[in-house]
Amino acid sequence: MFIEDKQTISVQIYYKMGKGGGMRVQTSIEKEMPDVKAQFRKLTVTLAPLNWKKYNDLQRVSMVDKGKITGEDIDWLLYREKKLSAVLTAWDAKDAADKPVPVNQENIFKLHPMIAEAILNEYDRIVLLGEDEKKN
Repeated sequence: MFIEDKQTISVQIYYKMGKGGGMRVQTSIEKEMPDVKAQFRKLTVTLAPLNWKKYNDLQRVSMVDKGKITGEDIDWLLYREKKLSAVLTAWDAKDAADKPVPVNQENIFKLHPMIAEAILNEYDRIVLLGEDEKKN
């Protein structure tokens, strides 16, 4: 019922680069054949759950003025950007020299869109939908 400040959620994302900058992203590779599994890299991220205050603050900073007729409304793309920056607290990402990449907004914005989407989707599946078991 209450969100503790030190609660975290761990999410694993498996990815492999394709031709032309494309990417294949999955949240599980358990059912893949060993030769296919070997093609994937794993990213583990640590995320913080939103409490009521943070949830409202995120929506508040994502409001945009849509004009006199519509008034203010949430810019859902801005909301998702802010949400990922607000909840992503750690990762095991490394650069080309195998050095840890710090978690900051600049590096979060450099993520491949498919990885960012997978992180947010898995986060929502666990936190908002209450599904703490891996889907099959």
